[in-house]
Amino acid sequence: MRDSGATGIWEQRWHQAVMAALATWKRHLPITLVEQPERAQVLVERRRPPRLNNRASHGRAVLQLLEVRRQQTWQLEPRVTVLISPGQAQPAIQATALHELGHAFGLWGHSDQPGDAMAVKPGPTPILELSERDQRTLRWLQQQAGLSPSTTP
Repeated sequence: MRDSGATGIWEQRWHQAVMAALATWKRHLPITLVEQPERAQVLVERRRPPRLNNRASHGRAVLQLLEVRRQQTWQLEPRVTVLISPGQAQPAIQATALHELGHAFGLWGHSDQPGDAMAVKPGPTPILELSERDQRTLRWLQQQAGLSPSTTP
């Protein structure tokens, strides 16, 4: 990331906002940042998502299922690419990242409550923390059979 000039300042603000959203999720999920993109299950990119159904968006999470080789074994693994538009104010970038990362971490649905990070559309004030409803939904998802790490070898 560039640290100087007008472009560098905007890149830095975008990066800080995304890292703040990640820090929020890290309080609720084990998240490991990796240096090599090919090792990541979630990739976050600084670019405007393409129009979908003739609608523009500031963020989008795109799910792919890939066959990867891990420890000499081929397996199917999800990879989510999160696109976060740079053309927003820093709090809006953070709120967009919080929402789209929620999709990447398994919350594919939307809430009908405007105070939730996973609300279907953003309200006038950016949501920068997970609501109690968001947290309950995440806990519910984690309790579903087959979605938590196995305790047997």
